[in-house]
Amino acid sequence: MKVAFSVDNHVDVNQLDAQAVVARQAAYLTEHRISVYVNAGDTFNDFTKTLAFFQALQRQAPTTTVRFLAGNHDLVNGISYAEAQSPVDPLYLHEQTLALPNTDTVIVGNNGWYDYSLAAPWLHKTAAEFAQWKRAYWIDRGIDQPVSDAERMARVLATTQAALAANAGKRILYATHFVPTGLSMAPPEAPEYWQMAMALMGSAHLGTLLEAHAVSAVVYGHLHRREAPLTVDRTVFYHQPMGYGLRRLYEWQSADWFTEWTRTLVVLDIPEKKVATPA
Repeated sequence: MKVAFSVDNHVDVNQLDAQAVVARQAAYLTEHRISVYVNAGDTFNDFTKTLAFFQALQRQAPTTTVRFLAGNHDLVNGISYAEAQSPVDPLYLHEQTLALPNTDTVIVGNNGWYDYSLAAPWLHKTAAEFAQWKRAYWIDRGIDQPVSDAERMARVLATTQAALAANAGKRILYATHFVPTGLSMAPPEAPEYWQMAMALMGSAHLGTLLEAHAVSAVVYGHLHRREAPLTVDRTVFYHQPMGYGLRRLYEWQSADWFTEWTRTLVVLDIPEKKVATPA
């Protein structure tokens, strides 16, 4: 069974024709016999458009099980905090677990969030200072959020812990949008703006939790920097965002979005259980 993950497609920011993207992705998933496709967030700057996109993709790729998460861009418009934490659609994988038929594998999905634990300690900033910087400069200031960042991340950790415990003994694939490990962070010589932004990238506590439960694979994005798979004990972290193909910010390695999407797909082969044949 083939399971594919993608993240940071940014269909609207990259000025792509959504209908054309759906058609080409659906054809690829069908042709390559991808059983499950999970997108880990940042598809549109509006959750309603993101939802409509993946509903269309599921219709056009009926032999593939399609699921998606919301990144921070998806949460800026079209959804409240309460809605974002609820099962608004069967395709929405946040705080949900998808069992892969005829395998011992499950996919646990969680949008993720941040708690400033990935910030460089030499900045010597308080939580209040990071929160103020976010309100002044970061796109996330437009996201509906009646709780603090620490409280929102605490929910991520609690629901993840519950899902991991409920699936103990199984092979677990974990999909999230935000960064779960400090091993992906900016070097000390990065400009202070990016050093501050690192506080809003994710949470080191999530990676620690996933490693402690020996999660098999973790797929994430948000940082827009492609990296080789990183193995920590029994957990492999995959960070292969598609990113921006803009004149002012060009992160692609070609001139074609479809090439970038296929190149950055994380495809995992999941062994299926052998069916015993009658004697």
